[in-house]
Amino acid sequence: MINKILVLIVSGLCVYGSLIYAADATPPAAASEQSVKLQQILAQLKQQSSSVASVPQVSQSTSSDNSLTPAPPQEANAAPPPKTGKMNPLRVMTQATPATGGHSGDMYDDAFSGVVNQMLPMTPEQIIRLRKLFNETQEAAATPPGVPPRPATTSVLVNLSPQATPPVVRLGAGYITSVVFMDSTGQAWPIEAYSIGDPTAFNIQWDKKGNTLLIQAMSFYKRSNLAVILKGLNTPVMVTLLSGQEAIDYRVDLRVPGMGPNAVYIQNGLPDVANPVLLDVLNGIPPRNSKTLKVVGGDCQAWLLEDKLFLRTDLDVISPAWKAVMNSMDGTHAYELQPAPVILALQHGKDKTIKLTLEGLE
Repeated sequence: MINKILVLIVSGLCVYGSLIYAADATPPAAASEQSVKLQQILAQLKQQSSSVASVPQVSQSTSSDNSLTPAPPQEANAAPPPKTGKMNPLRVMTQATPATGGHSGDMYDDAFSGVVNQMLPMTPEQIIRLRKLFNETQEAAATPPGVPPRPATTSVLVNLSPQATPPVVRLGAGYITSVVFMDSTGQAWPIEAYSIGDPTAFNIQWDKKGNTLLIQAMSFYKRSNLAVILKGLNTPVMVTLLSGQEAIDYRVDLRVPGMGPNAVYIQNGLPDVANPVLLDVLNGIPPRNSKTLKVVGGDCQAWLLEDKLFLRTDLDVISPAWKAVMNSMDGTHAYELQPAPVILALQHGKDKTIKLTLEGLE
């Protein structure tokens, strides 16, 4: 049946083409006869299309004579097929069957897979690997070159003589260093003004009234100097600033010789500011070639060097009498006194007496 329809369609198209080609050369009477003939062919095509739409479904038989057998009847309760009107014969020719073409579902699956591959081209394992590489790249970009700097807290004696070497403050990019100025009694010495050699390399913050400068290096491997004028002191304190060192000074206590405006006068004697050994004791560094003693009874460290006893404590020693003392702003004291097995001290200046016993004295 389909072959007949195709033959009729082709023959109709040929007749229609021949009529158009000979339209100008054909007389009116002949043209009318050809028009009638064309209408008959089109009516026949329409009739054949209607007959195809009403043909029952058939299935291919597996017998040797290749005859067609009708499809099995539908159940009585089965829903009737939807009415879709007349079916286009060309539509019947292009529909795929399991024996001659692919399923329509495969086409939709291929389209869905194409959309997924376009929107999500990477697998979950590839996404995890990509994020790991991104984190490693960010960490490498943020890590400064070399090993991380070692933090340090130091106390430095300032020498104001003309040929003395200025103290050095080690800085680092991304780190803040506090520089604290104090007098020989360990009290704060207020700052009056300051000036820096390279303002673009270092950032300095000051509250306009205190004794502390907060300094931060803006980049690696920069150097400059700083001049600080203390209240009541005519000589400026010169400081060298270096960045990009192996160690960074988190806090630097600059002990300036002399009595500042907030100095505390000591009745037993004058503080010793030129004694580097006493400064090491104040920083918790044992004197060279000294012997460490065990202290019982309170928080105290003791070292014996020849005929001198050095103590580091936050207690106020009252007996025996000390020869020299050096104080820190956090309340720590460094004493030099004669060796004695028992030390009497007051806790934070109170009346409570604490007895310290030294073990290891000969």
